Amino acid sequence: MCFTGVYVYKGAFVAGLDAGLVYNSFPKMADKWIPDDILAFSPALKNIFENPTTVQFDHRILGIGSLTAITGLYLFSRRMVLPRRTKIAISLLAAMAYTQVALGISTLLLYVPTSLAATHQSGSVALLTFAIWVLAELRKMPK
Repeated sequence: MCFTGVYVYKGAFVAGLDAGLVYNSFPKMADKWIPDDILAFSPALKNIFENPTTVQFDHRILGIGSLTAITGLYLFSRRMVLPRRTKIAISLLAAMAYTQVALGISTLLLYVPTSLAATHQSGSVALLTFAIWVLAELRKMPK
């Protein structure tokens, strides 16, 4: 769930720097897995917050990592005996994660249309809300 929070946080940097306009291809960035200008700024730490290429790259990696973790949670939860509400929360989290990734990739490939970008940003709130719900449901589980 920590991935999800950091992912949403990095998304704010993508929006603020208009980083979605830098590389409009997926999964590669201009036919490269790691773009040449990822560490263009000096000092290197400045790239994490101010380099649109690095910010977009980080957001992509965190998005894929979050989707992978949530998918793993979903698959693992199917094998466990869990309360109905917990299973519903995990299923909705997984569905929202896939929706959010699809919205993000679509936004990128279509050169960031405002309506789609706003929907992707709203989706991050829904994703974070579902993640919090899952955590709340899991806290109710006996240890």
